[in-house]
This record gives sequence, structure tokens and C-alpha cells, in this order.
Amino acid sequence: MTAAAARISAAGRAAWPGVELSDALIVESLEQRLRDDPQMVMDELKDADLYLAMALTRKDPIAVRAFEDKLVPQMDVALRRLRLAGGTADEVKQALRVELLADGKIADFAGRGELAAWVRVSATRKALKLVRRADREETLDEILLDHWPNATSNQGDKHIRSTYTAELKKAIREAFAALEVRQRNILRQHILDELTIDDLARLYRVHRATCARWLADARADLGKLTRKKLLASLKVGSQDLDSLLRFLDSDIELSISRILQSK
Repeated sequence: MTAAAARISAAGRAAWPGVELSDALIVESLEQRLRDDPQMVMDELKDADLYLAMALTRKDPIAVRAFEDKLVPQMDVALRRLRLAGGTADEVKQALRVELLADGKIADFAGRGELAAWVRVSATRKALKLVRRADREETLDEILLDHWPNATSNQGDKHIRSTYTAELKKAIREAFAALEVRQRNILRQHILDELTIDDLARLYRVHRATCARWLADARADLGKLTRKKLLASLKVGSQDLDSLLRFLDSDIELSISRILQSK
């Protein structure tokens, strides 16, 4: 075990200058991998790649930069082949960064093959999983409309809501697509995956106050963009427009915030 650790250390330091990992930590990691995979053959490991993966589990900053420079482009290689729609590729990359680095799944790399190939496979699997999930789950616009408040004393508001439901659904979908990747991810994780702010803070490895601010900003931006998209799509007279604007100002942003906060 000690000889294998020394070999991995030498290969890793040569391949990844500046990435520091002690032999003791390498031995500890190898012992854990051997417990997980008793058939592991030490002499067949990809030493330099395994060294980087071990350093990434420790959140070594130079290793993380190497991940961004060398391995994130490998995700692009895999995702281009899938010809994903819209911003799905960016969402996959962000989700995979969180899963591999923040969540520590990079430790699953066994070292038997090239790390770049393993990352490409991981990106492909993550993309297919997200696409399958999108096919079977409620979309954000459907959830918002399902929870939209029905009770109102104003018959004009009822009429507007009934008349413009299709436009509203389209506006929410377009507004969601226009958000930043992190905003889309954090809203999906909060609403669809039902992660709390504390869950999200642990996932992104930030203080809960930071995560709460991200979520609040995402809610606010979604509300503003929804209103903007809806107004741009409507063709109404001046009286109807004034009524609609009053409805939107008092209802869309407040309702989106209330619905998201209740999830």
C-alpha cells in the first residue's frame, strides 16, 4: 500500500504541479477504495488521475482549478453529442459540478480508467437523467398555476385570470428559461426536489444566509421577468391594459413569491 501511494504521489505531483496531497491521505483513500472494491488491482490504476480525484475530494483549490480547466471541457465534448435544447447543457454542467465537488461524488472515481472519460460518461448520464425527469415531472409553470390563488372579490381579476391563463403559463416558462443557470437550478431544487434552504446551503457549501439571498433574488427575478414577458405578449385596449397592469402589479410577483415560499 505504501509503495502504491508513493507511486501515485509521484505521478500526481508531476502531472498536476501545485496540487499537494500527503502519502498518508493517499494510503487512507486507497484503503477505503479497497474496502469498497476488494478486486482492485493497485498496479492497474491511473495514478495521476486518481491523485487529482483524491485532491478534489479534499477541495484542494489548485485541483479545483485543474478540474475547471481540464475536465469541464470534457463535459462539453459529451454534451455536444446529445444536442440538448436551450440551456440544458449549462444546467447539466452546474449540477455535475455540485454533485462531484460539493457533494463529494468525485470519490466514486475508482482510478481504473481515465478521469476525463469518466467525467464524459458522468455528464452523459446526468443529462439523460435530467431529460427523463423533465419528461415525467410537473414543470415549474404547472406548479405555479396549480397553486395560483383562486379566491378574489374582483370579478374583473377572475376574468383576466381565466382569459390569460395560457399567456401566463407561457410567460412563466419563458421567464424561467431566461434566468441565470444557478437561479434555475436553485429554484428547481427548492421546488421540484423539495430541498430546504439549509439543504441547499450544504449542497452549495455556502452560508444559509447566502443561499436564502440567492433564492429570494431568483424569486424576484422570476416575478419581474414573468410580468415583462406577459405584457409583451398581450394585445389589449387601453382600459383593459390599465386593469391588467393593476392585476399584475398586485398579483403576479406577490403570488409567485408566496407560492415559492410555501413550497
